[in-house]
Parts: sequence; structure tokens; C-alpha cells
Amino acid sequence: MPFVPSSTFHLTTPRLYISHFHAPQHNQFLVDLYNSELYTKHNKTNIDTPAKAQAQIENWMPGWHERNGYGPYVVSLRFAQDIVGESNTTTTAADDYEKANLLKLGQVPIGILTLMRGSHYTVPDCGFALLPTYAGKGYATEAGRRLVQYATDPKKPTTTTSTTSEAAAASAEYDEDDDDVPREGQGLGLEGVFGFTSSNNADSRKVCERLGLEFRGVYPLEAFGGAPSAVFALPGMEADLSVYGIKASRTDTVE
Repeated sequence: MPFVPSSTFHLTTPRLYISHFHAPQHNQFLVDLYNSELYTKHNKTNIDTPAKAQAQIENWMPGWHERNGYGPYVVSLRFAQDIVGESNTTTTAADDYEKANLLKLGQVPIGILTLMRGSHYTVPDCGFALLPTYAGKGYATEAGRRLVQYATDPKKPTTTTSTTSEAAAASAEYDEDDDDVPREGQGLGLEGVFGFTSSNNADSRKVCERLGLEFRGVYPLEAFGGAPSAVFALPGMEADLSVYGIKASRTDTVE
């Protein structure tokens, strides 16, 4: 069955939403992100028009989710007070402050977060990119930690017939109207997560470390055409990375 991005699926952090991309809502944002100085410093892109962005959102992105059950996600702000360049003039009572400043899901996108597993590997790698305006504020780390947690937390229980208190408690954590929205402690049940970055991308390496990933060396990864790539992995993953499909030998270390 073709993948259709949910309009309600999201993961939440204190400051952010992580949700699916939707066209045309996120077309221009994707153009801005992919052609920003921060992104093009380490990546190449041909997404330079809203039409090309829409084609990627409608054709390329769903394919990843359909094959693996995960893929690209848009990272957006939860609160208006965090929008760069806009002052918050809300004067409501403290108890209503958060609600008054709450943004709609995906309304103010600031970055992309990915779980991508190519045909070479058995577990995905976590990637990220932010608009330059929102870099350096801890958003990549905040969103990445939540995505890694979602990737490795156990899957939602599928049975509805159990009468045990454990099953009842798990069921109670789901809203009947939003049963595609994962709650804390419920995720994809994956055995691990990688972090791949170019060997000279110091900023991305630092984020991988903040996510709790361990540096495992530099490898000529097939996923990047054999280019030297710094490889990070979750603690507890096998030391022999060939178990997960990395067949090449370690070539260097990152200083």
C-alpha cells in the first residue's frame, strides 16, 4: 500500500515538533534549506524551485517510509516565542502562556531530520540539517535525541485483548483520536542507529556525540560512493560493523 504521510503523526520535544513533510506547505522551506550556505557547504542539491521540492516531498520521501517504515521528517518550532526575528507580545496569564504561543504542527519549519537505511545496511543512520538562522541553539541535538529514542524504543503493542495491567497502561497512553502519534517509550524497535557524516564536518560530529553515539572510525561507505565518512554508532552495537552491512575496512581516524 502506498505511503500517505499522516497529518497528525508527530514526536514532541520541549521546543520542537518532528513530523511528516507535506506539499505545498513545506515546498519553499525545502528550497531555502537545501540552498542555504550551511547546507551546501557539505552537500549538493538540485532542489532549487518549489516545484522540484514538491516532487521530492510527494515522490522521493514517501518511498523511504514505504520501504522501511521511517525516512525524512520535518523539524518545526512548537512556540511562537522561538521564531527568530519576531518578538512575543503575549500578555496572558502565566498558566495560559504556553497555550497562547503554541504553533500549529509544521507551521514554522526549521530543519530536516532523517532516518535512512539504504540497501547496504541493516540499521538506519540519523541525519540532520537546519536553517542557518536556527543553528547553534541546540535544536539538532534536541530533535536527534528524540528521533534516536523513537527508533530504538519498543513498538506499540498490537494486541487489544490482553487484560493485564501492563497492557491496559500501554493502551491508556494512546489517544483514540491520534493513534498514529507515538508516546514516550513506544517506537520502531530497531536494533541500532548509525550517524554518518563527512570526515571533515566537525559540527555534525559534535552533534553525533551529543546524541550519545560513539565514534567508530572513518570508513569508505558505499552509501556515499566510497567517500571517507566518520561512522558513529549507539553504545551496545557490535564492534564488528560488518554485522550491520559495513563491509569496508576502517581507513583513518578523526582528529
